[in-house]
Amino acid sequence: MILGRGRKGTASGLAGRATLDSLLRRAAEIRPAARALTDAPNRPHLIGGEPRQLSWAELDGLVDALAGRLRDMGLPTDAVVATQFALSSDAVITLLALMRAGLVAAPIPLGWGRRETTAHLQRIGARAILTAGRAGPVDCADMMRFAAAETFSVRFVLSLGGPSLDGVIPLDDVLAHPAAAERVEIARPDNPADHVAVVTPDAVAEGHIAVARSHNELIAGGLAAFMAGVPDEHSVFAATLAPDCFAGLALQIVPWLMSGGTLVAHPPLALRIVLDRLAPDGATHAVLPAAAAAAIVSAPLAQRPSLRHLALFSRRPVEAEAFAEAIAEGLAVDVFLGIGETAVARALKDGAGAIMLGPDTHTSGSGQSPVLVESRVGPEGRLELRGAMVPRAAFPPGAENGVPPYWSVDEGGFRDTGLPAAADKARKSLSIGSREPGVVSIGGRRFAEAALRAAYVEAGREIAPVIRPDPLLGDRVSGVVGDGRAIAGLAGRLIETGVTPLAIPGGTRQAGQLPFEDTRPREPEAILDPLGDAHSALAQLLSVARAAAGY
Repeated sequence: MILGRGRKGTASGLAGRATLDSLLRRAAEIRPAARALTDAPNRPHLIGGEPRQLSWAELDGLVDALAGRLRDMGLPTDAVVATQFALSSDAVITLLALMRAGLVAAPIPLGWGRRETTAHLQRIGARAILTAGRAGPVDCADMMRFAAAETFSVRFVLSLGGPSLDGVIPLDDVLAHPAAAERVEIARPDNPADHVAVVTPDAVAEGHIAVARSHNELIAGGLAAFMAGVPDEHSVFAATLAPDCFAGLALQIVPWLMSGGTLVAHPPLALRIVLDRLAPDGATHAVLPAAAAAAIVSAPLAQRPSLRHLALFSRRPVEAEAFAEAIAEGLAVDVFLGIGETAVARALKDGAGAIMLGPDTHTSGSGQSPVLVESRVGPEGRLELRGAMVPRAAFPPGAENGVPPYWSVDEGGFRDTGLPAAADKARKSLSIGSREPGVVSIGGRRFAEAALRAAYVEAGREIAPVIRPDPLLGDRVSGVVGDGRAIAGLAGRLIETGVTPLAIPGGTRQAGQLPFEDTRPREPEAILDPLGDAHSALAQLLSVARAAAGY
């Protein structure tokens, strides 16, 4: 499936023929016995199953086995398959198998509830779901089967790991016995790298939209990180970002495939495990949320003897000067700002979180084409981006002829991000605001504020949601309470609406502190806990989303 007119090798696009699958094939042929993919040791506790250690040949065989099974199930070429995984070998194998089978991967964020998931499945016309059994406290397969029941287009719900559930087809046997797998080859018309590889969700003020990227556009995003870290076949990536957004793919999966090195997959970030494994794994590159950077850069050199590049991801501007001491010790640090699902833009090292105005010559080879990302301030004073990593066409095909919201760019290929921006032409820098109007970012997961408010109306009008800034989550949802009795039952009613647990007050509660602005007179009696056992599960879910998506 090639959207629009494809890229024609101009200064704003890539014209290569390499796909992510061809990068895997190349590595398996050149370095079949080399270590390719490793699970972190905390995998059994968070997602179940024993940690895998795979060579490139073994990884290639598992991808063939899963791709073959998917083709045998009768899924047509370019069918959309929704996925939901924490970062693990299962997530990487699934992504590559879908691409090899000629299918379109559509990751669903872990922080989503049934409400957002069902609407997105219907939006993208998903034909199947392939999910983890669980990720921490989240029963992915259980939630997905109920979402599938409300989506007419879904034919199969498939799972890797987890308990046996009615309506869910387990595929664990495929990865357990891959030896007899036949080589899977799918012929693609025209340039195979121009076909859609992945569809990720983004939020605008009007709701969620689907953002489709070709292999060329994915590789363009990964090329920015590759040129910053300059990895080779001996590089070892300590990867921690969730594989359900563009940044999670571009900053770690693509550079790993391009280099032919080793990827250590850390499912949702346990910082102690990451620190403890840097030396034993021989990590040379680490990809982390910016909020976790302090622990790495302050660690003694004995804990990170091989680490030479740190790629940090954030949804908000970050002061690069905070890492000056580590840079002085020889550690290269690059901060990449996630501008929604539009692009990942490198923050200038001396620009107080600003990005380069115009074409970013650092990530584009000193001004040589292609331009991976180019910025400007639009006529409304908002940040606009274009480049080889910025998609140009709406998804699904024909969405631009329907009712908004949908992905769109102007005639020059610029995407209006909605973020306020100010340009400094003398310094060739562009400072951007931290929040897009009408969009709430909780733990890196983006939601339309209007949709969250609609869930509160559906649950009852006793409590008005209040969006507050949070130093770790970015935003958090609180409530203004006039009558204490209104608290009781709120969580249950919100859960019944299927809204994301990240938007339910109480999920971020700490040791007896109410997540509300309580306007009642103080009472001597202790306030009963109205949210019950939901607190611990919601708190765990928040830690999963917070750590995995850039905060």
